[in-house]
Amino acid sequence: MSIYAKLPSFAERLAVQNIELSRTVPRSLQVNIGKLCNLACAHCHVNAGPGRKELMTRETIDRVIDWFDSAATIDTVDITGGAPEMNPEFRYFVSAIRRIRPETTIIDRCNLTILMEPD
Repeated sequence: MSIYAKLPSFAERLAVQNIELSRTVPRSLQVNIGKLCNLACAHCHVNAGPGRKELMTRETIDRVIDWFDSAATIDTVDITGGAPEMNPEFRYFVSAIRRIRPETTIIDRCNLTILMEPD
């Protein structure tokens, strides 16, 4: 018999702890806009780097913007990638979010070294 067979299920653990989980409306949107990065860190969870070419296109960003415009409960947009700022559509994306809902919190998952790069 496996040692795992003796462990309580997730639902059983919640019941023992008197915890009830319920779904609420989404409040955050995380968007990975590419794998291009000025760094090639061994610990990178998306294996981003200077040689990566995968970038979200303007067409796809427009689809995300359209969805965001209709998702009134989203109050935080978390932009990630390799280095999101290296996507040529980054400023366009941020500007569109601001234009639709200026009060939206925008998180840029920046590696900070990108700020030293020209442009």
